[in-house]
Amino acid sequence: MGTWSQLSSEISQAVQKVGESIVALEAGGRTLSGIVVDDTTIVTSAHAIREEAKIHAFVTPDQPVSAAVLGRDYGSDLAVLKAEIKIGVPAAFAEGPQLAVGDLVVAIGRTWRGKLVASAGILSGLMGEWHTYRGKKIEAFIRPDLTLYRGFAGGALVGADQKIIGMSSTALRRGSPLAVPYATIQRVAPVLREKGYVPGPYLGLGLQPLRLPETVKQKLNLSEQVAALVVHVESGSPAETAGLMIGDILLAIADSRFGEERTVSILSRLAPNQKASIVGIRGGQKFTANLVIGERPRTRG
Repeated sequence: MGTWSQLSSEISQAVQKVGESIVALEAGGRTLSGIVVDDTTIVTSAHAIREEAKIHAFVTPDQPVSAAVLGRDYGSDLAVLKAEIKIGVPAAFAEGPQLAVGDLVVAIGRTWRGKLVASAGILSGLMGEWHTYRGKKIEAFIRPDLTLYRGFAGGALVGADQKIIGMSSTALRRGSPLAVPYATIQRVAPVLREKGYVPGPYLGLGLQPLRLPETVKQKLNLSEQVAALVVHVESGSPAETAGLMIGDILLAIADSRFGEERTVSILSRLAPNQKASIVGIRGGQKFTANLVIGERPRTRG
């Protein structure tokens, strides 16, 4: 009984400690949570904040603080807010956490104008880098087996060391609560703070998978089974400037081969203004083209 009581006490203490860095956010009639990353900067869930919503942050019910959106990225479900005055305590994040399936974790949030809430469970799934359905990179797949009640989105997932593993999200994968890892927050938040959005790579290409004929593989001594067929080239795009044409078969771009990875994974690693070499097949012969990656025209997410 003593061990159980001690564990209960330690979890409660962790919730109270980390809770000092968690705020409640009221935005456009919705309530969600946010993590304080410095005196006036908050990261939260992008999908839970309606466009142009007035936002108030709460640590206690009688102290609302106005906040404004500096930037948001729906692909990684991250938004960065700026509070008008100092709020909360800057969070302690776990950098490079050593996680294992079965680890005990606690989700912490605030609802009802600052009421602290928590939900406990274990890590049920862990993997490495992955990509969301919008093609955005997330540095680690972290799935807790717990309930993220209404208002928990944007709050913290905490490990045994009482440090924040990542931000709780209910938008990245249907039916599964996930955590946006600190490594992703660390990469994306400064860009959102500076630009208001995350610039995406733009080639101006329409691609579809193509299984390479055995005759082509033998002729060109290729090991790939699959390549990418160019089915569309946008006018004025980096691809057109580089001389790419409909019907070209692409084998690789920036040393990543289309036969070894999903196209979305390859393209997500490219960055605006990056110089990239493309290896392809045209008229039965290999060719190389060089291009400068453009910036994708801004859309929601």
